[in-house]
Amino acid sequence: YQRRVRVSTQSTGYSKTCEENIKSGKVLLSLTDDDIRTGLGIQNHLHKRKLRLALDDIRAPDNVTFPLLSKITHSWVTEEWLPSIGLNQYKEFFKENLVDGRVLNSLTKKDMERHLGITDRSHQTSLMLGIELLAKFNYNLEQLNKRRCSVESEQSEVEIWTTSRCAKWLVSVDLKEYANKLSYSGVHGAVIMHDREFTSDSLASALGVPVQRKVLRRHMDQQLSVLRSGVGSRSTVSPSKGKTGKLKTQLARAFNKPESDCSLKPSRAQEAFHPELLA
Repeated sequence: YQRRVRVSTQSTGYSKTCEENIKSGKVLLSLTDDDIRTGLGIQNHLHKRKLRLALDDIRAPDNVTFPLLSKITHSWVTEEWLPSIGLNQYKEFFKENLVDGRVLNSLTKKDMERHLGITDRSHQTSLMLGIELLAKFNYNLEQLNKRRCSVESEQSEVEIWTTSRCAKWLVSVDLKEYANKLSYSGVHGAVIMHDREFTSDSLASALGVPVQRKVLRRHMDQQLSVLRSGVGSRSTVSPSKGKTGKLKTQLARAFNKPESDCSLKPSRAQEAFHPELLA
């Protein structure tokens, strides 16, 4: 049972207190918030939530909305997911707070500001849209990766593009000199397609294109319009039925754009997550 707690928090930092206080499954499942804070010595807010969410899944497995959340580790979130949505600069915050799949799915704007150092509004939107995309695929990372691979060389299904795929698009429209600036921009496919405040000026600012370069900015505006027009796009992502906060609910509505002529309805995830298959 001590190991169960360490696995739930994905940390060995609480080993001693776990060994001293948790002697059975009954004790484990009866832990209160006060027990977690004082008995186990877990003070970090997101660490406590991480354990609570894991215990909730154990207590009521039939109520789990996304079964594959438990397969998503904090190391994957930090090393794979954040770079894929262009938010590399927040790695240390996510690593320190051991943000795994369950915690990721529970994040709010307040969490981002207080615990993860994300105060930039556009970056908050980028993060939440990235989470929404994972939820649309029921957090089936293998399925999402396969979908991305199937359209890697196409100008379609832009909403599932990673930041690196967006960089390839920049290269293809003669903006190669700016492609490497996306790593810390928070720009990815879901932002391009579903953030209604994201414009060509937003993209130009993220890439550091001077305001004086009007011809270049006009070119970016034209190319972004073409990309968003849906030419060659085969499908879009439908909104999640999972539990989301107010900001997530608002962003989810963006996935129901009237101009979308079809929607992606992935089957319920049945397979375990295989890290070696990730992009």
